[in-house]
Amino acid sequence: MPAPAAVADLVERSLYNGFLAGVGASGDKFFYVNPLASQGNHHRQPWHGCACCLTNVVRFLPALGQYAYASTDNAVYVSLYAAGNGAVSLGGRAVRISQETRYPWDGAVKLVVSPTEPQEFTLALRIPGWCREESTPGGLYRSSGPSAKPTLKVNGEAFDPGAPEAGFARIRRLWKLGDVVELELPMPVRRVYANPRVRANAGRVALQRGPIVYCVEGVDHGGRVADLVLPPEAPLAAEHRPDLLGGLTVITGKAQRLREGGATEPLALTAIPYYAWDNRGAGEMAVWLLEPTIP
Repeated sequence: MPAPAAVADLVERSLYNGFLAGVGASGDKFFYVNPLASQGNHHRQPWHGCACCLTNVVRFLPALGQYAYASTDNAVYVSLYAAGNGAVSLGGRAVRISQETRYPWDGAVKLVVSPTEPQEFTLALRIPGWCREESTPGGLYRSSGPSAKPTLKVNGEAFDPGAPEAGFARIRRLWKLGDVVELELPMPVRRVYANPRVRANAGRVALQRGPIVYCVEGVDHGGRVADLVLPPEAPLAAEHRPDLLGGLTVITGKAQRLREGGATEPLALTAIPYYAWDNRGAGEMAVWLLEPTIP
């Protein structure tokens, strides 16, 4: 049986927030490590003396399809969501699956299931941990935010798969050529908190939307971010900017800048996907922001 959804959650988190962050937008500069804060002196380089991680990038990309789909004798598993086509073998017969989606910017995923001939089996769709409001494996991080459940449609009709099993929503039926499944994964902006034993993150919050972890850069905040404060009641919104670094969904809101003596002044917040930082010149960066305690 394929690994539980928690394993695919880790693959997805690494893919969008670790793997992608290592490569610059130009495609010819690399990080060897991915810090969660910078004073502006950490940059991607054209090459590194020890280059094993860089070559792992080359190995991982061609293998990405192997992480998207899996099958057993009577089930097809969809573990990653990305526009494209795939095929698996089920009981010696091929089942083709195509995906139409703007994931990870949008949680709407349309899957067209096409067995070579009508066949009964289970289609198991991963419901990501970030959508199920689960802590990460090991309890290192937990998230909070507006609650909204995923929805499913099969050939235009609402379908209730019941509670996910091992993180997968399961649809058992006789599948025919061109059957359509529509999965809607709500993507509210969520606040992420570290385990209290991580002392460096005590009193701090990070932002995530869908599988994407966000950061703030000095270029959007007058050159400084180390003194930014994000109040717990501050509303946050997502906004897609097609002209920013090839198209990014940013998070906007109202933050504060901390002044001497504990005073603050209002400041417009713009958070970008962590993987996209250090592409607009040198400057401060932070993933974890100060979050004051409500009296």
